[in-house]
Amino acid sequence: MKILYFDCFSGISGDMLLGAFIDLGIDKNILLSLPKKLKLEQVKLEINKVNKKGISATNVDIIFPHEHLHRHLPDIEKIIDNGELSDEVKQLSKNIFKKLAEAEANIHGTTPDKIHFHEVGALDAIFDIVGTATCFIELGIDKAYVSKISVGGGMVKMAHGLYPVPAPATSFLLKGFPISFGPVEKELVTPTGAAVLSVIIKEPLAKIPFTLVKTGFGAGTYTHEEVPNVLRINIGETIDDEEAEKDLMIETNIDDMNHQFFPIILDKLLKAGASDAYLTPILMKKGRPAHTLSVLCKKKDKTKILNLIYMDTTTIGVRSYFVDKNHLKRNLIKMNTAFGELQVKEIILPDNSIKRMPEFDDCLRIANEKELSVKFVYDKVLSEIN
Repeated sequence: MKILYFDCFSGISGDMLLGAFIDLGIDKNILLSLPKKLKLEQVKLEINKVNKKGISATNVDIIFPHEHLHRHLPDIEKIIDNGELSDEVKQLSKNIFKKLAEAEANIHGTTPDKIHFHEVGALDAIFDIVGTATCFIELGIDKAYVSKISVGGGMVKMAHGLYPVPAPATSFLLKGFPISFGPVEKELVTPTGAAVLSVIIKEPLAKIPFTLVKTGFGAGTYTHEEVPNVLRINIGETIDDEEAEKDLMIETNIDDMNHQFFPIILDKLLKAGASDAYLTPILMKKGRPAHTLSVLCKKKDKTKILNLIYMDTTTIGVRSYFVDKNHLKRNLIKMNTAFGELQVKEIILPDNSIKRMPEFDDCLRIANEKELSVKFVYDKVLSEIN
């Protein structure tokens, strides 16, 4: 799985995002072509390398004429919809602006459509957000994560006066995210940066180990004495969700149940979503023979599985714990054999070699149809497909 990790040790803003993406290797012409694509050719972008306290970072400067108009959300959405952009970029850009509108509306006690973006509706914000969406989609990221976010401190001057850092809209957008004050007495997180995180990051508190692939640094406008004013973005790789998972193991010991009922409950559990369900013979206290019922399932299916166990067995209690689950990639394919087309399980081994195994039910069907030994059919198919 390809991930993006935002390291916000010095905050996050729109220009820092764009710079970091270019530093990661995004073709700068993708950003330089945006004014024409958005039909806002009065805007110019300059991309340069700068040094921030010893760190080489990319700076993106958006140059635009002074405007007297205040855009509302529908005005911005119209610009995006009329742009020569992919549907994915348009949708992500509009989602970010919608989050900004919701934050401003919440602060001012009105509706998102009535908010005029005097703070974030200027042309530079449109390019920050559309540019970020374009770069994010271009990278083909599966999931994004974020560090603890340094928000700065002190006061920030806005259209309505002085406000404490983080600004009201920024605070609204960072709800649920881990933050810390400092390391400087300045605004380090802008509403634009916060809005991007609020849309792209699906699990604000999640931490995940990953293999670092590449790092990019995006420069902010100011130069701080205490810390480099840069945003660091890492691209990483993690084990695919299908290869490594945490599943729930539910177990119970049963010593007073008619054994004829066991196959029925196992079948019900598997049909209810359990990835595995099985019985293990055990010897309990006083030498009583019994069975341990073990069920492997997803956490979301726990209630459904427990209800089945309590309804269809004699147990009055269970134990459960999480287990790490790791398995090889596999595909179910169809292959031509001496007995016709049969389903085959194709397993990809760690060295990328392939092992194939016949589906037993297909072999059993063929054996019954042709009055052959199922072992003969299975072995013949196995020798043909490998």
